[in-house]
Amino acid sequence: MAERQVRLKVKLLAGIVVSTLVAAAVFFFSMLLGNGILDRTVYGLKFMDSMGDKYFSDLQVFVQDEDVSLSNLRPLDIWCSRGDRVYLSIYRGDRIVYESVLKSWVKLNPALYDPSLEDEENRHDLVLNDGTVLSAFLYYYSGDAYYYWTMVISGFFSFVAFCACFIFFVHRKLKYIERLKRDLDILAGGDLDYQVVVKGNDELGELANGIEQLRRAVVAHQIAEDKIRAENTELVTALSHDLRTPLTSLLVYLELLDGHKYENLEQAKHFVKRSLEKTYLIKSMADKLFGYLLVYSSGWELPELETVDADAVFEQYWREASFSLENKGFLVHCVFSSLSCSIRVDLPLLTRAFDNISSNMEKYADPSFPIEISCGREGDMVCLRVKNHVADFPNGYGSTGIGLNTCRRIAGFHNGVFSTSSENGFFCTVLRIPVVFKE
Repeated sequence: MAERQVRLKVKLLAGIVVSTLVAAAVFFFSMLLGNGILDRTVYGLKFMDSMGDKYFSDLQVFVQDEDVSLSNLRPLDIWCSRGDRVYLSIYRGDRIVYESVLKSWVKLNPALYDPSLEDEENRHDLVLNDGTVLSAFLYYYSGDAYYYWTMVISGFFSFVAFCACFIFFVHRKLKYIERLKRDLDILAGGDLDYQVVVKGNDELGELANGIEQLRRAVVAHQIAEDKIRAENTELVTALSHDLRTPLTSLLVYLELLDGHKYENLEQAKHFVKRSLEKTYLIKSMADKLFGYLLVYSSGWELPELETVDADAVFEQYWREASFSLENKGFLVHCVFSSLSCSIRVDLPLLTRAFDNISSNMEKYADPSFPIEISCGREGDMVCLRVKNHVADFPNGYGSTGIGLNTCRRIAGFHNGVFSTSSENGFFCTVLRIPVVFKE
C-alpha cells in the first residue's frame, strides 16, 4: 500500500517536473522569437527612423499652422504632450533653445547641451513661421508595451505547453477513470455479471480491484440467498409431505384404540407403542422445521420475556437430561454451582435450545467417553458448558447445523452468546445468558 502510494507520487512529481521544464523551454523560445521580431519591427532602427521622419513632418506642419516663432516656442509643448514616444531638442547654431522634457518656460543651461553629442541621423531642419531655420533632433522610441505583451503571450504559450504535457502524462489515468465510471454505470444498472477491468497496481488499480471484489461478494451473497430460499422451500415442502404419512398412521392407531378394535391387550399395547413412535417422529420433524424457520426467517419477532430463577431453570433441566443420558448408556459428569440470580428468558425458547444441545449429544457423543456438563456464574453471565467426545460413527443422520444455529439465534434473542469449538476429537458448546441480580 505504502509502496504504491510512493510510486504514484513519484510519477506525479516526474510529470510535474517534466511539464515545468517544457513550459520553461517554450517560454524561453517564445521570448527569444518575440524579441527577434520586435528587433526587426518596432524596435528596429529602420522602423524608428521612418517613424521619426513621419513625426517630424507632422511637427513641421504644426509649426506652420500655429505660427511658431523663435520668440514663441510654447506651442511646441502642446505638440510634444500628444504622446510620450518622442523626444525633441532644438538648437540655434550651437545654442539650445528648446527641449521637450523641460518645456519652453524653463530656462535652459547651454553648458549642459552640446549639438555634437546628438545623433546626426535624427537631425532635421525645422523652418519656423518667420523663416528661421533651426536644427531639430527628434527621437522616436516604441516604449515597453510591446515587450510586456511579448511576455504575456509567451507566458500563455508556456501555460498551454504545461497543461498539454501534464495531460499527456495523466491521459491514461483519466481514460482509466472514465472506464471505471462506465463499469460502475453498468453495475448500477443491475448487470452484476459484468466484470470490472483491473489495471495497474496503484490506487486506481486498487480501487478497481475493490469494486470487483465487492461485485463478486454481492453475487455470492445473492447466490447464497437463492440457495437458502430454495432449500427453505424444499424443506418445507418435503416435511409437509413427510408429515402426512406418520399422521395418517397415528390417526389409524388412535381410531383403533378409541373404537376398541383390537383382539387383546397385547395388540392394544402394540398400537400404543406404534402411536408413540409416530408421535416422536412427528415431533422430530416439527422441531426440525421450527429450527429452520427460526434460523432463516427474517420476520421472527422477539417473544415476551419473564424473570425466572436461574438455579431452578438450569439445574432442573440438566439433572433430568443427565438422568436420561445415563439411561441411554452415557457416562455423565455434572458440576452445578449456585447461581443465586434471576434471568429474563422465554422458557419455551430456552428449553428448545437445551433440547437441541441434548439431542446433539445423543446423536454424536461417543459413549466410551464421559459427557461433562457444568453450570456456573462468569461475571454477569450464567454459563453452561457441555463437552463430549465425537463418535467415529455417530447415530442419526448427518448434521445440517440447523440445531446449533437455532441455539445461536435463541441466545441472541436473550442478549446472550452461544459458541462451539472442536479440539482433539472433543466438541464443546457454551451458552451464556445475562443475569438479573436478586435484590
